[in-house]
Amino acid sequence: MTGEIAIPVTEQLCHPLFYKKNDSLAVKEGSLSAYQPLLPFLYDAAFYAGIPAVRPWETSDKYIPVLMNEWAGQRQVLKMHFSNRDQKAALGPMKVSLGVFLQLLYWANSKPVNLQSDPGELPIKPMNLKERLNFIFARPAFYHSYIQLSELMAEMEKQYMKMLALEKIKRKRL
Repeated sequence: MTGEIAIPVTEQLCHPLFYKKNDSLAVKEGSLSAYQPLLPFLYDAAFYAGIPAVRPWETSDKYIPVLMNEWAGQRQVLKMHFSNRDQKAALGPMKVSLGVFLQLLYWANSKPVNLQSDPGELPIKPMNLKERLNFIFARPAFYHSYIQLSELMAEMEKQYMKMLALEKIKRKRL
């Protein structure tokens, strides 16, 4: 029988939009052994807390398509909220979508999410990433932030596909 466990949120995942110090994530113990897009940064939090769990950044080719599907669903919800000019309702899905993007960004670089690190230092990333992320973080419920996030997702997906293609070519040569 699996019980519920509380995963402490460490400093690496603290950010006003997501979690604050001393927060914890309550999940069913069995949910950590197989990937499910549940809470933002769940598997990263387990890693930092030393709790055995799936590490999606180690086999990103398996998990990034799941993130892209999650984004596709969130994007439809956001389109609806912004077409209705409902910023308040858009805030929740924007946070989820931003979490999906950050997971995509870090996992594509074979790293767990670390909100205290400089994402501009990652090798695989969209252009002007820091400035664009700062804009979204400052105004997460604005329509222009949604547009910016949509562009970041599209660019990150292209960067990731390019990296996969280059790796495939490299393997063929060996």
